[in-house]
Amino acid sequence: MGYQHDKKRYVGIFSPYTTSLIHYRKPLVVAWWGAAFPGFGHFMLSKYLTAFILITWEVVINTLSHLNEAIFFSMTGRFEEAIAVLDLHWIILYICMYVFSIWDSYRLTIELNKHYTLAYHEDFPLMINNTSYIEINVLDKKNPLLAIIWSLLTPGLGNLYVTRILSVIFFLTWWVIITYEANVFPAIHMTLVGNFQGATDILVPQWLLFVPSIYCFAVYDSYVSAVELNKFIDKYLSRELKDKYQDIQFKMPI
Repeated sequence: MGYQHDKKRYVGIFSPYTTSLIHYRKPLVVAWWGAAFPGFGHFMLSKYLTAFILITWEVVINTLSHLNEAIFFSMTGRFEEAIAVLDLHWIILYICMYVFSIWDSYRLTIELNKHYTLAYHEDFPLMINNTSYIEINVLDKKNPLLAIIWSLLTPGLGNLYVTRILSVIFFLTWWVIITYEANVFPAIHMTLVGNFQGATDILVPQWLLFVPSIYCFAVYDSYVSAVELNKFIDKYLSRELKDKYQDIQFKMPI
């Protein structure tokens, strides 16, 4: 396996540190993740730098505007407190970024689907440079169920299983920051020892509302990555067997 310089549209890039695949996606699904947490849609498309900018912006501006705190108050029926806690200096900036994240992830998905369709007629070219002196990325099939289980235990471990190191760095970093600021694990400890009121009191709503989004997305992303990697390997092996081992006189069954 090696580089294929004669191809123009790569659908798979395998490096020692990550596996990036372009495959058909539903634009509305990607846009939905962009709405759930700005940057997640771009993250699914392996637009890591753009995703990092949007996710960082989301956390910073959301925190400065106290948006999650206002959402928490609204969910508990305390509407006057929700209005009072919002910082109007930052909320308009948040709205602009939020809308852009949804629109741009939807647009990019459509464009990448076109790219994938064209690459389909070029037999799914890929670029492989999967070894270095500190890491090796072996092209092998993954069990999607294991990806889910590891992500449920700790967000990021499922992505480590499917060799997406950039995703691992993102998930583990933000998971540690968010759960620490929200006091998630002290609250879990208090719950286990029966101190339910204490667990409720120490939770920080502004940071707590980030937890469901990142937790669910880590599970979803690792599962989809495992499934699509398996599909790609099947297509790749089929192409290699056809090109290198199938007799040119072979007649396809009718």
